[in-house]
Amino acid sequence: MKKKHKKFNVLRFITFIILLIITYFIISYLFNIKTKNIIIIGNEYYNDETIIETANIENYPNFITLNKSKIKRKLNNLELIEEVQINKKYNFTIEINIKEKDILYLVRSTNKYKLSTKEDISLDNISGIPTLINYVPEEKEEKLIERFTKINKNIRNKISEIEYNKISYDDERFLLYMNDGNEVYITLSKIDSLNKYNEIVKKLEEKKGILYLDSGNYFEIKEK
Repeated sequence: MKKKHKKFNVLRFITFIILLIITYFIISYLFNIKTKNIIIIGNEYYNDETIIETANIENYPNFITLNKSKIKRKLNNLELIEEVQINKKYNFTIEINIKEKDILYLVRSTNKYKLSTKEDISLDNISGIPTLINYVPEEKEEKLIERFTKINKNIRNKISEIEYNKISYDDERFLLYMNDGNEVYITLSKIDSLNKYNEIVKKLEEKKGILYLDSGNYFEIKEK
């Protein structure tokens, strides 16, 4: 018996070549598309420009080959970065989610910022951060850090200066100088009550004075 030879299918071959060429151009196109947009979320202390330059993506690199792990490593070198998440989104967009460490206050004696992690770091001037103006015993400051993180950030930003102000029956007493001209006495065990500061101030009808939240919860109007 004679073996039958299959005819060479020219049309099928041409179709295959065309599909191969199309696939090549699609892959080439995708691998040459640059990142179209960079979205940064969660940054407060570092501006977008600093994040982008540190990540070395200011030239909007190739979207497909962009190395997320490499960018994370670079951003984690910034002192205030606690966590970074990077997602590639539709329309060739890179989304960088930043979680920064919380700056609690500036220690005047050392000119360093105290973080919620208890670290002391030197930074350029950061606005809206209260200043600790005098010495606090180490064990009391550790407790201050722990409790201070429980105060809403928008309330903390209203504090200008923090003064350790112990008395005979309370060695955890502090005096807070507020940006609005009021002063607040607080003890560490009751520091959560400071979260109600905005509500309390509304009832004062723009009067200025000293608010005692350490004991008694009363307001003393300042004489003009």
